[in-house]
Amino acid sequence: MKLSKIGLGAGTFSGFYDEFDNQIPHETVVTAFQNGINWVDTSPYYGDSEIRLGKVLQEISKDFPRNTYMISTKVGRYGYHKKDFDYSAERVEKSVMTSLERLGTDYLDYVFCHDVEFIDDIDTVIHVAIPQLFKLKEKGVIRNVGISEIQYKKGQPLDIILTYCHANIHNKQGVEKIKDFRRAGVKTVVMASPLSMGLLRSQGPPDWHPASKELKDAVRECVKVCSQEGVELADLSLRAAFSLAFGASNISPSELGGETSDYVADGYVVGMLGESQVYDAIEALADSKYLVVDNAISSAELPAEKIKSIEKYNACISKVSRILAPFQSYTWPSPDLDA
Repeated sequence: MKLSKIGLGAGTFSGFYDEFDNQIPHETVVTAFQNGINWVDTSPYYGDSEIRLGKVLQEISKDFPRNTYMISTKVGRYGYHKKDFDYSAERVEKSVMTSLERLGTDYLDYVFCHDVEFIDDIDTVIHVAIPQLFKLKEKGVIRNVGISEIQYKKGQPLDIILTYCHANIHNKQGVEKIKDFRRAGVKTVVMASPLSMGLLRSQGPPDWHPASKELKDAVRECVKVCSQEGVELADLSLRAAFSLAFGASNISPSELGGETSDYVADGYVVGMLGESQVYDAIEALADSKYLVVDNAISSAELPAEKIKSIEKYNACISKVSRILAPFQSYTWPSPDLDA
């Protein structure tokens, strides 16, 4: 089964971002599956996300049996502080078994070592955690092994890499790394968090968001610029992120100097709550091929009914990009340096 371009990010089911009614996870998953989204991403780090997702998957199992969708989850990070990271073989295996139980399944399609760029002891990940995951893969418990980070440079070739908050209008490092990942033998490359963990939206980020004051101030300026054009920053950010991740598909391989797939992501995890956000993401993906991001001109013919809205988005992109230019390589620490 091939990954759909959009993956359902179930980190939103944690309640860390926004409050929601109990039926919202069910509504979100069903709407996503009914509309061609065939994978969902979660983690033990995301509060009760795995538990809530597992409950929904059991409720809808008759309409959506296990072989009709894919699940990705993570190991290694279980809380905000440094003491909450554990990549030991024992904890990795226990974590996988706990996730299987919570999600009501006997296998996981993708398992990532979580947030490995934020730890000092990368050798434990490379020589202990990843080999342990590959052992579980040999047993059929896991089908693909990966990491969620951006700077993986050594160790055995991975099945998949997920990089988050690095393929959007304030940070494009993940997109720039796709070709390097392919050359390193990584089969699948996916992006996540097009709104940079809720930063790139008009209502502002969650209180806990780790971005610097300077970046948050710049985003507030972007909100003002977008509002003048009647554009919601989140709508713009989602379209721009998709354009960055998948936009090279509008350029011929000869122009790229390689295979098109070397330059584009395989999928993008988007956090969604409720059916309206699912439909918004699907519409944004359709619109993204018409956007002009980083002076990349789309070859797609713009439908007449889209002309006005796309012109507004493109007008905002150039202004927003200038405001956020100083932060293109900025990455916040997680956890904080003193955590």
